[in-house]
This record gives sequence, structure tokens and C-alpha cells, in this order.
Amino acid sequence: MNISILLRHSGVWESEVRYERYMSDEIVVGENIFFMNLVSAIAAELNIDESRKKIEIRYIVEETPLHIEI
Repeated sequence: MNISILLRHSGVWESEVRYERYMSDEIVVGENIFFMNLVSAIAAELNIDESRKKIEIRYIVEETPLHIEI
């Protein structure tokens, strides 16, 4: 089974719960993807050189007011 992931990037965290002025992209990954493969898939989609830049991943659960860093 595949999972679609919405990427919001290149924006600004205005607060713990508000991410503004972002761009959106989407990737599709398998449900059993390993974390490092997920990071690589995101880097590839956003044309980020993983050897030169660190990727910080956060996600927001829509029903709660908090973002969670993974």
C-alpha cells in the first residue's frame, strides 16, 4: 500500500502551531518505508543535497494544535 505525504516547505514557523508562507509538494511512499529512506525521498523531491544540508522534519496532526518533530 502507498501513502501520499504532503510536504510544506520553505516557510516560517510563526508559532508552535502555525507554519506560514510555505510551498507545497507531494511524495508517494510505501507504507513500510524506513525513516532514512523517507528523508532521502523528501530530499530528492526538494532537490536537497543530503551531504551538504540537514533536513528537519516536523508534522502537524490536524486535530491537535501541536507539531511533532521526528
